[in-house]
Amino acid sequence: MRGEVTRELFSCVPEIDFNSGNRYFLGNMGNYTKALLSTLKSVKAKLPILRNMHYTGEYEGLRMVIQTLRKMLGNIGALSLAEEAYRLETTLVNEDLLVIKGQLEDFIIHLTNLAGNLEALLKLTDVTGEVGTKEEGKSFLKYDFTKTRESIRRSKDLLDRKIM
Repeated sequence: MRGEVTRELFSCVPEIDFNSGNRYFLGNMGNYTKALLSTLKSVKAKLPILRNMHYTGEYEGLRMVIQTLRKMLGNIGALSLAEEAYRLETTLVNEDLLVIKGQLEDFIIHLTNLAGNLEALLKLTDVTGEVGTKEEGKSFLKYDFTKTRESIRRSKDLLDRKIM
């Protein structure tokens, strides 16, 4: 079961609704696992930026960061966090600076918890960041490119006949 995420393993990530995330990826666990890994990397990269914005009170670019996180979180099934990001985005649009600081602090705490839980989940499944599998690489090497050349030549011949 190496590298495979199952419904039972999601008990360690209460922020994510497995059914919603799995439905978004049409039941393809490989793509879902890659999305979880990608989301973890993105959250870990954006947390220091969010903390810095929180401490300095400079919110330039915060809306774009929040929108990106909201979409990623919604895709993997972290619907409560996506909703929290939407509320924070709405507060940013309304420019309510007193409320932004508190909401951003709560959002950072919840994102930190999600990152820790996602890391634990992905360690349980032993997922690596590899782009493709060895089987895909082998099938690429076995592909007969002469067929491609043949089809290009035939299509060229057909085009020449129609043009003349």
